[in-house]
Amino acid sequence: MDPLTALSVAACVVQFVDYGTKLLSKGRELYKSVNGALSENIELEEASGRLKLLSSDLQKSLRGGEQGPVNERDQALETICKDCIEVSEDLTARLKKLMLPSGQKHRVWKSFTLTLKTVLSKEKIEETALKLAKLRSELDTHVILSIR
Repeated sequence: MDPLTALSVAACVVQFVDYGTKLLSKGRELYKSVNGALSENIELEEASGRLKLLSSDLQKSLRGGEQGPVNERDQALETICKDCIEVSEDLTARLKKLMLPSGQKHRVWKSFTLTLKTVLSKEKIEETALKLAKLRSELDTHVILSIR
């Protein structure tokens, strides 16, 4: 076997072992977790919930009365709040699907399958979280400018 092929095979084996180790580690964390979710998912869900609550409160304060936002800046801010709420609900729904129900039979198998789903859907979750972070940044900018 030539050296380049041997190196390629070794790299594939290392990648496979690394992926398997991460999968087993997350599976063990999920199996042993009290609330049936990975700690990173819990933190993300809590942050998303806080942003949703703040956006909802800000949206209500913008409406004030029944007439809705008065100027273009308030309308833009209300749109950002609405988008934050929608993306936050989407992220929370995705994360809820990756929670292990309590008191379920075959907990080991279920935690393994949920871990696999978590790893496979990680990119989509990160994409949604990034979208939410961008909205939060835009919301921050609008609020700071409206204070001026």
